[in-house]
Amino acid sequence: MGRNSSKLSDVETKEIIQKTEGKITEKDILAAHEMWKEANGTNQKGTDLHLSKEQFISFLQKNKKIEPSMASKTFKIIDTDNSGTISFEEFVMSLLLKDSPTPEQFAGLCMVLYDADDDGYITKEEMTRIGRTKLKLEGQVVEDDLRALSKSIDEIFEEIDENGDGKITRQEITTAIHKRPDVRQWLDLCK
Repeated sequence: MGRNSSKLSDVETKEIIQKTEGKITEKDILAAHEMWKEANGTNQKGTDLHLSKEQFISFLQKNKKIEPSMASKTFKIIDTDNSGTISFEEFVMSLLLKDSPTPEQFAGLCMVLYDADDDGYITKEEMTRIGRTKLKLEGQVVEDDLRALSKSIDEIFEEIDENGDGKITRQEITTAIHKRPDVRQWLDLCK
């Protein structure tokens, strides 16, 4: 998707709508393009074809008030081709993450959410910490809730942790979702 001007063509817009099967509207694409131009620091000569990690993190910190560590993790999810930069198409496709992520994208989101120490896997302790925080926010920190949380996490690990090492990897999550799509609901402790 080559863009060498700051104007988005009708062809590019239609291509994105078609690729997303209409899940992203023209209005969404135009709004994303405005954000893209701002993040890129568009000048009179047009836009860059890709956002660097630094540009993306700076944009999220400035406009979305996201901490650098979370912005960096978000970058990893959106950079689906692992090029170290984000294309406009990747940027727009990230809008789908809110509503209908692929198993791979969902696994990436889980890693961002639960892998607190960013070591590439999720432990029961990390998942428990997030679950307890959610319960506290809801004002539901009673012993029965904590027992139910612990039981749910044990069941998640039993289903997803293929090698039984007490750690869940991104690949294990992806594989589990492909086998059983309802795994998404199990992992959504923060809904």
